[in-house]
Amino acid sequence: MQHLQAMETKQFYKQRIKEINSHLNKLNKYLRFTPPARLLSFVGLVAMGLWLVKSRFDDTYLLLSLLFLVLFILAVVWDLKLARKQKMLKARLKVNEDELKYLNHEYKKFDGGGDLSELNPELSGDFDLFGKGSLFQYLNRTITRPGRNLLASQLSQPEKSAEIIEARQEAIRELSEKNTFREDFRAYGALAGIETNEAERLEEWLDTPVDHSLWIKWAGWLWPGFLTALIIGTIFDYLNSSLLIVPIFGAFFLTGRKSKATQQAHDQLGKSAKTLRKYSQLLALIEKFKVTSSFLVSLQKTVNSSEKRSSEILKKLFLLLEKFDYRLNMIMGFVLNVLFLFDFHMIMALDRWKSQHKDNARKWSSSLSEMDALISMATFAFNNSSHTIFPEIRNGEFTFEGKDLRHPLIPLSEVVGNDLSFSGQPNILVITGANMAGKSTFLRTLAVNMILGMNGAPVCARQMSFTPSDVRSSINIRDSLAKHESYFYAELQRLKSIAEYVKKNPKTLVIMDEILRGTNSLDKHNGSYGLLKKLISLNAVVLIATHDLGIGELENEYPGIATNYCFEVELVQDKLAFDYKLKPGISQKQNASFLMKKMGLTSSD
Repeated sequence: MQHLQAMETKQFYKQRIKEINSHLNKLNKYLRFTPPARLLSFVGLVAMGLWLVKSRFDDTYLLLSLLFLVLFILAVVWDLKLARKQKMLKARLKVNEDELKYLNHEYKKFDGGGDLSELNPELSGDFDLFGKGSLFQYLNRTITRPGRNLLASQLSQPEKSAEIIEARQEAIRELSEKNTFREDFRAYGALAGIETNEAERLEEWLDTPVDHSLWIKWAGWLWPGFLTALIIGTIFDYLNSSLLIVPIFGAFFLTGRKSKATQQAHDQLGKSAKTLRKYSQLLALIEKFKVTSSFLVSLQKTVNSSEKRSSEILKKLFLLLEKFDYRLNMIMGFVLNVLFLFDFHMIMALDRWKSQHKDNARKWSSSLSEMDALISMATFAFNNSSHTIFPEIRNGEFTFEGKDLRHPLIPLSEVVGNDLSFSGQPNILVITGANMAGKSTFLRTLAVNMILGMNGAPVCARQMSFTPSDVRSSINIRDSLAKHESYFYAELQRLKSIAEYVKKNPKTLVIMDEILRGTNSLDKHNGSYGLLKKLISLNAVVLIATHDLGIGELENEYPGIATNYCFEVELVQDKLAFDYKLKPGISQKQNASFLMKKMGLTSSD
């Protein structure tokens, strides 16, 4: 059944690609006619214009000239309209082609967020949240920078409120069924290209105080009248023509007094018009989107909170910024300032917009980012609907139950599912097993599915219920030359921080993999055993994978609290065979000596 549903998802994208290509082919046929239409109408316009002059403005040639002018304008408008449709269709096509590749486990071209690992270095490093081949790269479909940052923040600091998680589940489930909306949203975003730091600069501008100087307003409005009077006076010889030099120096003097503030505003907002145009289009989509889930309804109300549509208000801002960029042309900027004190009018218009919409703009940006991040999760839900479920969220004491748990980054054809159930505090699960048997992968599987679940996303399991909790871990420890820290000291620091955190936050899931590797076997055993006893006294919930079979003695010392599980390996026809299945008990088989002998690294004696 899972395979059949997965094929249906692939078929959906194939069908969309076929439909879009069909529209593109029809559009391209029309586009072949637009260059000749523009050329012929332009040639006709020029020819009729020449005949018009030659005939000394004969009415017939005047009408023909006007006709060809109208035809030329229509040809240009038609060409631009078809070109915009073509770009949009190509953007839609890419969205569907990328998702079809994703279903074949080709997702490395998506942004992996390698620059985001510092949001939570321990969690992201231990569970491959960011970077190449990461969970973020597998999920990320964001098309705004704030949305990208929000998604990263949600993965690195998962939600723990059951109420919010369940509301997000409802929203993601609804969005996963809205394929057209998700496609539109991502296509519009793709058309605008990759953002840099425009959103951050817009935030800086919103925080900049409004300039309330009255003299700027008076100067801006009186200047054109003064200039008009000066020109009229010169024309009718009431004033000396040499006085026309006054507005040039006057404009320089007046605008120069505010040049620093003007330049700062332009530095903050320059090149943002394209990004704001995209945000306006995306907000327009949200405004018209029919939603039912409480989370999305609330989000949409925020977008529609003002009297006028948020998309239209934002449109006014990007149109202002497009005008503001006129000053980048030195000649145009000079002329506009001399004639109108252009910089003053732009600063006043931008300040008016800021005064009226500053608070709402932040709310709209937040809602847009939330929708952007939700669409990533909803796309994951749609693509993997055949083998994922929305987990049950529980309150109260810590509990976890999962059946057929799988890691999302392992292809469905290769992954092996496992069951695990535990509850109550304290609780210690000791997982032993041979090298490469699946211990570390299982720890990551459980953690990653909990992170997905706490974000309201579906999880890779047949059934799962859990209590949201903090997650702390010690898996990938790195030494630091800069801090003069050895691997062993860095690990001790990590373990100390975990113990201190659990002391303050008892409902914390602690995941550890082969701790204290930097010391001898006896030290390692005593240290690991002592740490686990300490965590038991702190009422902690711990999953630990280890090669130290002696740790399994905890089950005898703490019955009902410590439980042993293992991954075994079998020797079949002189070859190691792994089934990657979690079993109760302590591991009885090892494989290191066998592998070293097979590779010629040990003596055959």
